[in-house]
Amino acid sequence: MTSALARRGLAAALALTALALGLTAAPAAAADDPKITVLLTSISPAVLLPGEDLTVHATLRNDGPDELDDVRAVLYINHFRISSRDEVGEWAARSPDDLPRPPSTSQAVEDPLPAGGSTDVTLTVDSVHVGLLDLPDVWGPRGLAVEATAGGRQAGVTRSYVLWYPSESVPQVAVSALVGMTGPAADPRSTGPAPGLASLTAPDGTLGRELQAVGADPGVGLLVDPALVRSAVSAGGQPAQWAASVQAAARGHDTFTLPWSDPDVAAIAHADQDDLLGVAADLSRSSQEVGTGRRTLVWSAAGQDLDQATARAAASVDAAGVLARTPAAGTASTALSTLSTDGGRVDRLVADGTLTALAVDPAAVDPSATTPATVAQRGLAELALMARENDGDPGPALIAPGRDQVVDPEALSALMTAFRSAPWSRVDPVSTLLVGSADQTGTLPRSAVADDELDAATVTSLADARQQAVDFSDVTDDPGVLLDGVDEETLAPLALAWRTDPSGRAALAQAAVEDVVGRTKGLSIARLSDLNVLSATSTVRVAVRNDLAVAATVQLVMQPRKACLRVDPIDLVTVPASSSASIPVTLVATANCDVTVSAFLESQEGARVSDARQFAARVSPKFESVGTYVVGGLLALGLVLGIARTVRRGQSARRGARTEQETGPAPSLPVLGGTPADEAAGQTAAEQPTDERADEPGPDDEAGRP
Repeated sequence: MTSALARRGLAAALALTALALGLTAAPAAAADDPKITVLLTSISPAVLLPGEDLTVHATLRNDGPDELDDVRAVLYINHFRISSRDEVGEWAARSPDDLPRPPSTSQAVEDPLPAGGSTDVTLTVDSVHVGLLDLPDVWGPRGLAVEATAGGRQAGVTRSYVLWYPSESVPQVAVSALVGMTGPAADPRSTGPAPGLASLTAPDGTLGRELQAVGADPGVGLLVDPALVRSAVSAGGQPAQWAASVQAAARGHDTFTLPWSDPDVAAIAHADQDDLLGVAADLSRSSQEVGTGRRTLVWSAAGQDLDQATARAAASVDAAGVLARTPAAGTASTALSTLSTDGGRVDRLVADGTLTALAVDPAAVDPSATTPATVAQRGLAELALMARENDGDPGPALIAPGRDQVVDPEALSALMTAFRSAPWSRVDPVSTLLVGSADQTGTLPRSAVADDELDAATVTSLADARQQAVDFSDVTDDPGVLLDGVDEETLAPLALAWRTDPSGRAALAQAAVEDVVGRTKGLSIARLSDLNVLSATSTVRVAVRNDLAVAATVQLVMQPRKACLRVDPIDLVTVPASSSASIPVTLVATANCDVTVSAFLESQEGARVSDARQFAARVSPKFESVGTYVVGGLLALGLVLGIARTVRRGQSARRGARTEQETGPAPSLPVLGGTPADEAAGQTAAEQPTDERADEPGPDDEAGRP
């Protein structure tokens, strides 16, 4: 006490000196004001009914350097009903001097309060002195304040709310809570756990605190990336213990999954690669980490507004909804609305900014909300005003900390407990919220591209590499062997966690593309030598090599670049693992030429699965094959033309006359058995042949005279 008086005397002397010099000494006087922090540890009942006493328990802590005498706690009630959510915030932000008068009650502290010391006080307002009207329509929040004084001077003030409820029934606000869990950026090539996973999953780590928040109330929902749980299980130790607790929580809480590896949905949508999001969603739905068949939610990136492209991508994979970025405290929002997109309809979930902030950092919203009791009273005041809105038909409210926020388990527990007991609120699972009525959302921005999202070209290269691997896998009846890990490796560079490390993300994406494309190697054609095709048909044998771990069924394709050579159909061939096969190929030549032939392998579905081989072919079909056919055709054609010519010309008059003159008329045939007697008698001597040579041909006839 003596030292305090000495300092005050010194301050007074300095003030007089400053006054003499024309200076001000106001700051020195302010430095000696007593400082008491007032913490409201209990406000009972949380909802005050007519006829009940109001009891407030408070702790007074001396944060000044001096011992304080004559300490007193004073309680005030503002009898004017707060009529809007803005007014709730205004009451919390009032200056310490702005207090309602007169006080409702006070209590003195008997002993001096030493520097750094604290004491508890109980302030009770008898029901007859509460002073609030017992009428049906006056229910709702009133301001409450507790002031600490020392020696009659104000030393500290804290504020909260009295929730007055004289009504028999009021509208209820359905409140849902959802806590999301995502992990650090992971590299599937690494054999160890993701960096920092052990510290994140510790009880005081981000993931550890979020797990505690889920356990704060059965109504708190869980949104988790199954890839994170798998990584934690594989890591062992503390991460594995955390993973086991998450799996247990999933069995008792409303649980949703994020797409596998929590991919950057906006980047996927802006690259028009919605199929990649479908792959991630299917992986999560089929994974065992938190149970198969869980519904999938898409979670917007921190600081990035939802746009049409992202909403379309979410709708196209049949997502249960899109959790939009968490708005700032005091921002009005609708918890559930419906979006119409080119990919279909999808629900949009928007958290209440103020309620969510109370669950994350209460003091940032309300400087007096430093205890579970004051957090609960502020939350109840907010919900009371929500219940009075929209003519008694309030919409639901959602508490969902954003990606860049860490939930406070104690604060969330206080809120959920209070919401379960208040007459104007109830706790519903998020699943119930999703099946409720939803308003139609207005127009979203067409495309909202963030500076730190993965570029479209890289997303496309990852999608193309994966599709190439899928197409290649058709060569076997067991494609899972060839595709094992391909989806996970493709999705890893798309994780939102990589936004903070663009260079690492780029390196991982390039490595993923190279590795996935490398899986499509293993089938090849042996080098083909140039050849001569010397006949109409020739058979060559092509060696095919399979270096895969599984048997492969392939189609050999040979394509001559000119029509002078064609290839007969080639049958499919199955080549055992790590072996070769020789495939016979029949070449058919139709003309002389030099031609280049390309050979490659295709899957049964027509996808190319090997590099192409080329060889040159000199095609020279033999005469007896091609030439014979041509000459024979010409001879046949000449014969037909000769016959036709002869028929058309017929006999000439000369050839007919000469035959008749030289040979005479044709003799009549004798009757069978001899010459008739009358014909023999009628012959003249001149008509009889003189010798046997008369019938022989003459020289002219022998020469073929015309």
